[in-house]
Amino acid sequence: MRAIRLVILATAACLLTLTSLSAQDSNIKHFDKDGLSFDYPAKWQFTDNSTGQMQYLELAQGDVVIRVRSERERLKSPEKEAHAKKLFQDDYVNQFTNQLEQAGMQPKRSAVNTQIGGGDAQGSSVRGTNRGESGGMDSYYRIISDRLVNLSIIGSDKDIANSAPVLDLIRNSLKVEPPLQPKASPSPVKKP
Repeated sequence: MRAIRLVILATAACLLTLTSLSAQDSNIKHFDKDGLSFDYPAKWQFTDNSTGQMQYLELAQGDVVIRVRSERERLKSPEKEAHAKKLFQDDYVNQFTNQLEQAGMQPKRSAVNTQIGGGDAQGSSVRGTNRGESGGMDSYYRIISDRLVNLSIIGSDKDIANSAPVLDLIRNSLKVEPPLQPKASPSPVKKP
């Protein structure tokens, strides 16, 4: 009986060691700051352009760029959510579309959907053609823990397709911590 316990303990120790080694993949980095977190490939260039109003993180490799943007303010009403969507999604996509038009392209826009942080995310895809090569931007948004998160990828169609596993890693690991709840103070005990 004692030998069986030793074998079980040794096997469990080996499994725990293997699990911790695989969890510490040196090819993957983890961003975690101000309540926003996600995983991304270590080989990608990472830039934090955040301000007091929003977190603005950019990952790049070659000619493809992935952006994670999130307003720091908690959105406590449907009006604030609509305003944040207009600024972070609609205006962002409109500006990109205008840039393609100014470059002489005829951009095409369509609705797209994906998952971000385990929930449904809506978005827009904008495509244009330049010198026979098609490319553009896919931009998605989702409200997580009362914060709007915008995730976009910009590049040629080929670069976007090749970077799909990276986008999947980011969007599937993305989390926003819920706001801290104030601690309830104990109510005074009334004496009879």
